[in-house]
Amino acid sequence: MSGLIRFLQTLDYMRLVLGICILVDGYPLIFFFRETLKLAPGSTAFTAAALAGGLVLMVPFTLFRRLYRPNITMLGLGVGFLLLCIFYMYVYMGDPGFKDYTKDMIYYTYIFIFIFLLINIPNDIIRVFIPVVILFTFISNLGLIYSLMTNPTWALGQRATITLGDNDEGSGNPHAFARNAFMGLVACAIWLVRPQTGVIFRLFALFAGILNLAILILTQTRSGILAMLIALAFFMFYNVRPAQIRMAVRGIFRPIPIITIILGFVGVVIFFQKFSDTYGILYSYVLAFAERNLENVYALLGLKAKGAAYQATLDASAANRSVSANFFSNVLSGHLYMLILGYGYKFLYLDVPVMEALTNHGILGFVFFGGLNGLIFYHILTIMRTNPNPLSTFLAYFYMLILVTLFTNGRPNEIAFWFPLALMIRFIGVEHLFPTYLSNHPTAADGTDQYVVVPNNQAS
Repeated sequence: MSGLIRFLQTLDYMRLVLGICILVDGYPLIFFFRETLKLAPGSTAFTAAALAGGLVLMVPFTLFRRLYRPNITMLGLGVGFLLLCIFYMYVYMGDPGFKDYTKDMIYYTYIFIFIFLLINIPNDIIRVFIPVVILFTFISNLGLIYSLMTNPTWALGQRATITLGDNDEGSGNPHAFARNAFMGLVACAIWLVRPQTGVIFRLFALFAGILNLAILILTQTRSGILAMLIALAFFMFYNVRPAQIRMAVRGIFRPIPIITIILGFVGVVIFFQKFSDTYGILYSYVLAFAERNLENVYALLGLKAKGAAYQATLDASAANRSVSANFFSNVLSGHLYMLILGYGYKFLYLDVPVMEALTNHGILGFVFFGGLNGLIFYHILTIMRTNPNPLSTFLAYFYMLILVTLFTNGRPNEIAFWFPLALMIRFIGVEHLFPTYLSNHPTAADGTDQYVVVPNNQAS
């Protein structure tokens, strides 16, 4: 009977994590059902309904009866910024033509509900969080692959994304699929290095990880690839020691590793000889990615490219951030006083969220938004070093993508930021409060599980 109860509890925890995945990473599947399967092309109502469905899945059976302790300081900073945004929206509008009050309030409502539900969700979801993320991102990747294969306007060399509505071919939101791939890659890596993972699940995680890496490359998003490199650098710094490197190098020059390397090299050569188009595709992706980024560098330096008669130009996103940087520089040099209160809600889309938090919402907005992210970064460095539990480790490396996008993409009040940030508020910096059996190092945990309980309810 106890085994059946534990099984049902596991299914319930998986339901809760599935709801979290829909909110944090639901857009790839939403786009698949909405655009590829033509259930509701271009419908924002469908997207809102899908996100609402995720919130419903997150409702625990202990709702209102058991509240788990988040990071209180981070919660205060996050809620403070959100309330400041709502206040500015109604009192200090920076965009005179703004009319989307209802739409933005729905977004803020979703964020507050998500935060509240996270505080109700038990810490025991840590047990199933990584497997559910792996499965969810894998299914999302399959949806993208199916969409690309059935889209006659897409060809290899274009960015991997699902065309939205009746837009031109190749249009869409590749950043959503890059986030999905990045999340899946991090989760697969954690599951692969976990000693308790069985052989079958380890092989599946390896396959899913390779697929995530391929999708991340196909999306051609600079922020995703840069975040992956930063995450890899942090992993090497905290987990690889000089003695391990020396041992690995010595281990390579043994008979079995040498034979394995030779067979692997021969296998790769045979593969590319048999499928020569694959090499050409990979080469074209790398070359196109390098050319696009080098041209941005040339343009910033005022240099020429592709011959003396060709003046390098910035692409659209880089050009927008360049204009934003010039605007911010002008503010600093001649209108510094405007940064006290900011220019108002959605005054200007800078495409640099941390800069926009200061420009549009003033010093207080910057303190709230920048302080929250600074505190998260402080805690994730400790998590990368100590590896307390799978969920905290996942959030620490996942935050690398959020960190990069703070300076490269989006707005500080978008739900694409705040759903992940809400996860950080709930689970980052409070690892010492989790029960011992959820820790990767049981002897180092104190075994307490902090929450607020309504009278006559006891801890599980």
